[in-house]
Amino acid sequence: MTIPAFDLLKPGSVAEASQMLLEHGDEARPIAGGTTLVILMKQRALRFSHLVDLQSIPGLERIADNDDGLSIGALATHRSVERSPLVQRRAPALAQAFSHVGNVRIRETASVGGNLVHADYRLDPPPALLVHGAEVVLAGAAGTRVVALKDFYRGMYETALEPGEILVEVHVPHVAPSARTVYSRFSSLSANDWPCIGVAALLSVDGDDVGELRLGLSGVAEAPLLAAGLDRFQGQGCSEELWDVVCDVVDEQISPVSDLRGSADYKREMTRVWVKRTLRELAAS
Repeated sequence: MTIPAFDLLKPGSVAEASQMLLEHGDEARPIAGGTTLVILMKQRALRFSHLVDLQSIPGLERIADNDDGLSIGALATHRSVERSPLVQRRAPALAQAFSHVGNVRIRETASVGGNLVHADYRLDPPPALLVHGAEVVLAGAAGTRVVALKDFYRGMYETALEPGEILVEVHVPHVAPSARTVYSRFSSLSANDWPCIGVAALLSVDGDDVGELRLGLSGVAEAPLLAAGLDRFQGQGCSEELWDVVCDVVDEQISPVSDLRGSADYKREMTRVWVKRTLRELAAS
């Protein structure tokens, strides 16, 4: 199936791209890798008369290690994040998460920014980004602003982006040297499919006690979720009993929907299984 005709606009800067989006309003969308947008347009699920090609803007694909964290440009591909020595060393869970998206051909093309603004509740990267305290940099006609990723998602396919704004960068703060991170996912269909459940965890251990604990989840709410209220477990001993209580806290915050990958009840039960499995792995490492 072919894509309906559209005009491809080639901005030379983020400011010019923002102006193009404002000028054409709901008839325009930015395009980077296009791995999702092109499919939806072919299926006639979406139709736009203008696409603003972000690939024509230089410098948005950069991955850098700064004093306060990693800087990942919006046009960095999934594959470049997955294979980046900086990401593998500083944020291994993030490299793991990006390595699970689709297949190699998709990851060679799909962009970090495109993945995040798509705002699908089943995405792999957001849980890992959430436990790292990631922020997104948004640029538009009013200037640049920084939004915590946990506040960026407003619902299914809804974000905090204002008209004309473009996600240009992701900032991933460095975590404490004592913190361990991991991303796990459960696929009920093929390995290349969306995850039924995605779980990212950050855990630091002081002796046998919990120092810091964060959990990010996907597939179990209308948007990727950073579990709240886990600071109450600081100083408590790592044990199966504690992981059960953590799962109870998480269970109160999720709201799975039934889809091809499992019923809501099934996802709720599997969330407990995978949260406990992930915490066990980190505590034992």
